[in-house]
Amino acid sequence: MKKLIIISLLLAAAFWAYKGFDHPLTFALKKAKPAQGITIYLKHGGVMNGKLIAKTDEDYTVEWKGVKYVVNVRQILRVELKDEKAVEWPYKNDVVAVRPNGVVVDGRITDVTDDRITVSFDEGGGGMEMSLAVKDIDHLAFAPVFSSESRKIEEHLKALFPKMKFYREGNFTIVTDSYITWVNTYKKTLRREYTDIYLRFFKLFKDRSPANQNFVVIFDDPINFANYCEADLVPYWLVLGYFSPDDKTLYLYNAFGEKWEKHVFDIAAMIIGKYDELVNTVKRKYNIDERYDIFIDGLVKEHKDKFWNAYNFYKNGLTDRTLSTLRHEFAHEVFHNWGLQNIILSKPKVNKETLVARKKEFLETADLKKKEELFKTIMNMSKDGMEDMKMEASESWLSEGIAAYCGTEPPGSIDERWLFVYQEMDRKGEINPIEFLTNFKMGSFPGLCSKAQYGAYAQSWALTSFLIAKYPDGFLEFQRGIAGDPLKKGEDKMDRLLACLKKDLPTLEAEFRAFMRTYPQVDDPDVKQFMKYEEIYRN
Repeated sequence: MKKLIIISLLLAAAFWAYKGFDHPLTFALKKAKPAQGITIYLKHGGVMNGKLIAKTDEDYTVEWKGVKYVVNVRQILRVELKDEKAVEWPYKNDVVAVRPNGVVVDGRITDVTDDRITVSFDEGGGGMEMSLAVKDIDHLAFAPVFSSESRKIEEHLKALFPKMKFYREGNFTIVTDSYITWVNTYKKTLRREYTDIYLRFFKLFKDRSPANQNFVVIFDDPINFANYCEADLVPYWLVLGYFSPDDKTLYLYNAFGEKWEKHVFDIAAMIIGKYDELVNTVKRKYNIDERYDIFIDGLVKEHKDKFWNAYNFYKNGLTDRTLSTLRHEFAHEVFHNWGLQNIILSKPKVNKETLVARKKEFLETADLKKKEELFKTIMNMSKDGMEDMKMEASESWLSEGIAAYCGTEPPGSIDERWLFVYQEMDRKGEINPIEFLTNFKMGSFPGLCSKAQYGAYAQSWALTSFLIAKYPDGFLEFQRGIAGDPLKKGEDKMDRLLACLKKDLPTLEAEFRAFMRTYPQVDDPDVKQFMKYEEIYRN
C-alpha cells in the first residue's frame, strides 16, 4: 500500500512538472525553505525577475521591483527558480566596478594602487588581466547578502518601522521615511563611501566578504529619532547617528529633513513676506510713483537675497553634517561587518523578541505615562541582561580613528573640526601620550568627561591620519593581525603595533607630533560659520 502511495505521488509530480507547474506538495516543501528568486518568462515575451512570495494552482505571487504582482499561469510560458541573490546579482564576482556610463566590469579585483585597479578575468581555463584608472570608475557595487542573520535583521526593522520604506542596493539597505530625492542622495553617498573605503583599505578587505547586509535606518524627523534613541537607551542629545553592533544596524536622522526644512522655510517665507508688506505700506503712505518701483524693489531684493543666501548656507551646513555622520557611522558598520574591527562591546542576555515588542510599543504610544512605564521596563530588561554578559575588545582609538578618517569626502581629507580640536589641545599642552590613548579597549573612551572624550576622538583621527600617511604598510599589517588574532586580555598591544611599524615608542611619539605640526593652523569652525553669516549680511 505504501509503495502504491509513493508511486502515485511521483506520477502526480511528474504530470505537474510536464505541465510546467510545481505540484502542490512540491511547492509546500519549497515554501519551508528560505525565500526563493524566480524568473518568469511570459507568453507575450516579457521577463520578470523577482522573489517568489506564494504560488497556487492558478497563479504566482511575485515581488518585482519592490511591488507585489499576481501572475496567472495562463500568461506564463515557463519559470526558473533560483536563490534570491541570483535574482538581484547577475554577476560572477561579489565586487564589481561600475563605469560612469553604467557598464559593469565583472572581473575579480586583484590589486589596487593610488590611481589604478587591476581586474582579473578567468575565461576557458585561462586568464587575462585588465588595468582600470580609478578616475574612470564611478563606483564599486557589492553583492547583497541573504544570510539568515540578514533576514532576521530585516524582519526586526520591519516590525519596528512599519511605515518606512526599504531600498536595497547591493550590500546596503536603506530604511527611511525621507523623500526619494533624499534617498537618492543617501544612495550616492553610500556608494561613494563604500567604494572609497574598499579601495583605500584594499589589502584589508581582499579575500574577505561581509557577514551580513549593511542596514541603514535614516529618520527624516529628529523627534522620531529621539524617540527611538530613548527606546534604545542612547542619549539622542549627544549624537546625530550611531552604529549599533547589537542590532547590526546604523541609526541616523536627517538634520535637514522634510519636517525641519519646512519649519525653517516657513520662517524664512514669513520674514520675506514682512519685507514685501513693509515696502507696499511705504509706497501707499507716501504715494510713490510706479516709475520708482524698480529702484525700491531692487533695493529690497538685495536684503531678500542676503536672507536666502543665509538660508542656503544654513541648509548646506546641516546637509553636510548629516552626510558626514552617515559616512563616519557607515565606516563603523562596514569594518565591523567584514570582520575587521570587533566593535561588539557587550552582549547582554536579553529576550530579543520581548525587547523589540517593548520598543515597538514605546514608539507607537502617545500616552506619556505609558511611555514612562515602558522606558523603565526597557531599562530594567537591559540592566538584568548585563549579568554574565560577554565583554570583547574593540580598540577605541582604532575604531573611532578609522571612522573619523573616513568621515570626510574623500577619506583622509583634512577634517577641520578634528584638526582644530587637536591644535587647541596641542597649544594648551593637553595632548595625551599615545600609550594613554591606546589604552581604551571598549566603548568611546568611557570614563572621560565630555571635553576629554572629544579630545580623544580628535587625537584618534590625528593618529590614524599619521599612521596611514607615514606607515601605511605597517599599519595595515597591524590591523590585519588584530582582525585575525584579536588582542587578548593583558596583552601589550603597543608592542604589537610598534613591531609592525618597526619603531620604538619615544620615536613614534615624536614623529607623530612633528607630523601634526605640518598642518596649517585652522580657525574654530563654529566661529568661521558665524563670520560667514556676518559676511553674507555685510556685503
